[in-house]
Amino acid sequence: MGSRTARVARAAPDSTQSPQVGAAKGPGAEAATATKRPNAGDGPNPDAREADELREVFASVARYFSLLAEPTRLSILHSICSAERSVSAIVTATGATQTNVSRHLALMHHAGIVGRRREGGTVFYRLLDPEFAQICRIVCVRIAGRIEADEPLRQELLEYAALR
Repeated sequence: MGSRTARVARAAPDSTQSPQVGAAKGPGAEAATATKRPNAGDGPNPDAREADELREVFASVARYFSLLAEPTRLSILHSICSAERSVSAIVTATGATQTNVSRHLALMHHAGIVGRRREGGTVFYRLLDPEFAQICRIVCVRIAGRIEADEPLRQELLEYAALR
């Protein structure tokens, strides 16, 4: 496991952690902490380097998850997660227009989630990233279970967002 991967794994959020002892509190505490710089004689700041690497990883993860933010893309992924399909078969499976399906497929192809090949005048797409399908499946099954249990999804998500 690379050092960046280890840091990300170690930095996973844990809501049970208490604030650091001696951490600044009150208005402007974040600004005071953010502007603190090591002395010139201190050498490289490993915490700053780690924070920069984590920001880079988190930005990439956010872009990756943004691909899940569109129901049509989820439907397309569902249609090709177990087998390669032509664009027309994907259009039939999803009920979306060919223009819309093609636009989403191009975006996912550019992101490296799906691959494509041409056979004559027909273009076929397949899933390249099985972990992406697994993430989709886990989340969809969990949400479907909550819907079936008639649990209040919307309110729960709003409360979660308010905590962040």
